[in-house]
Amino acid sequence: MKAFRTLLKLAQRDLDTLQRALADQMSRLRDCEERMLGHEQTLRAEQQLAMLDYDSARAYSGFAVLAAQRRRALEAERVVINEEIERLRTLIAEAHVEARKFERLIELEEKRQKLTQEKRESAELDEFATMRAARGERQ
Repeated sequence: MKAFRTLLKLAQRDLDTLQRALADQMSRLRDCEERMLGHEQTLRAEQQLAMLDYDSARAYSGFAVLAAQRRRALEAERVVINEEIERLRTLIAEAHVEARKFERLIELEEKRQKLTQEKRESAELDEFATMRAARGERQ
């Protein structure tokens, strides 16, 4: 049973590690989405400026090409992060199942030990009653 408790601790430690990794990925996702929003705001501001000024309008085409590349890079990063989040969620679900297995094995072992103890006590009481009854017959 001691081995089950050790395995349970290891499974819980792995689960905690995975949950921390998931929290880190969620943070990265929020950061990426904030950068995407900032990029979109910058793009809109540059479009507005290009509509107002001839020189800005000429420079905007080069900016637009770079902005499109940046948008694709941010979107690719977001996809990678989302895939990692899904992978971690799957691993967390599996780790929960693993930890629950060890918890269940510990519970079953404790029940077995309790039943064994109760049988031993019952046998001792039966033996005591038998000896007492035997003494009573002799007297």
